Amino acid sequence: MTFVALLAGGIAISISTCLNVWRRSMEIADLNQEARAVIETISRDLRGAHLGLYRDAGFFIASQASVSESPFDRIALTTEGSGVSRAALLPDELRAAPQEERPPISDFVGVAYHWAEGERGAPAGLYRTTWVVPLASQWQGITPVDSELLSSSLTRLDLRYFDGEEWLTDYDSRAEWNRLPAAVYLQFGLLDQRQKEHDFQTIIPIAAR
Repeated sequence: MTFVALLAGGIAISISTCLNVWRRSMEIADLNQEARAVIETISRDLRGAHLGLYRDAGFFIASQASVSESPFDRIALTTEGSGVSRAALLPDELRAAPQEERPPISDFVGVAYHWAEGERGAPAGLYRTTWVVPLASQWQGITPVDSELLSSSLTRLDLRYFDGEEWLTDYDSRAEWNRLPAAVYLQFGLLDQRQKEHDFQTIIPIAAR
């Protein structure tokens, strides 16, 4: 009976250890999947960044995180990589208006990545906001029409921008001779279920347009 009890105890410990390893592996797999989704979404928009044919119908504006506000850098840009129907992004009242009464719309979609507190029960986290981009500098007057939570597990978002000579913490295409950065360095942290932070990073090249 003692031998059977010891054997049963050993088997129970082995099963428990295997279950813990399996559970941990699943947690890591889920975390890596979320990290890939974040990288792929941001990469798609950055690779599609475009300033327009005349290089003044679009924008690429980024600012470093404010310690007093959040640990998330902010970035807003015009992109052709969104894949969103521009007509679908128009507010209902504009879609119903006659064509001649609609504001001029560029060929690109505006995208912004920013940290936001959850509203109406929505979780806080990194949000991706999109809106229709009008011509030239009128974009600031357009109200965002769609916002989606990209991740609620991010603890920080650090971005750096390579201008061809050095890495910058802030970037404004309007002050950089209407030019896009050559590459963006992306680094962020994700919390697992045990509240342990995992670091992810990559460099995303941007084609000159």
